[in-house]
Amino acid sequence: MYGMVNKAIREMVIQKHGEDTWRKTYEKVGSPADFDSFARYKDSITYELVGAIADVLEEPADKVLHKLGIFWVMDVALVHYRDLMESSGTDFVDFLRGLDHMHSRIKVTFPAFSPPSFRCIVLREGVCELDYYSDRKGLLPFVKGLLEGLAIHFKQEIQVRDIPDEDHPMPCKRMEISYSSTKRVV
Repeated sequence: MYGMVNKAIREMVIQKHGEDTWRKTYEKVGSPADFDSFARYKDSITYELVGAIADVLEEPADKVLHKLGIFWVMDVALVHYRDLMESSGTDFVDFLRGLDHMHSRIKVTFPAFSPPSFRCIVLREGVCELDYYSDRKGLLPFVKGLLEGLAIHFKQEIQVRDIPDEDHPMPCKRMEISYSSTKRVV
């Protein structure tokens, strides 16, 4: 993974839990205290950082990944990559439909970028199905955090329901997402 992911992990820990918690985390892993956003790091470093944060905070790694997904949207993407975010979709579902296109645009800057792939179809009013394809295992809680962050950004209330792997033929993680606007009508 590129250092921007590990840098986001660092920023999240410092912002939410302080410098001392970050120091305990990176010392536990033996990783650098900071990361170069454009450098490539072994995926194992990222997984080890998440595991160390979970140990230090005494919470499940899934919860750490979920929080990181929300943080990525709200405090990284919308702050550092706002133009890309704004050009990738005008609403929640439109954005989900454009994820692969957005990732292909990112590959221009990060040539060795190995992004996940997504397929989004609207099943009926207020319900879509999202297929998540990735060679990296264990990141579904991160994706669900991303979805929650996007829902906040697009002022949507969402409910995500996992579709068991045995209930569909695709080599992906499938989710059914119910969404409704949180905008108030006056």
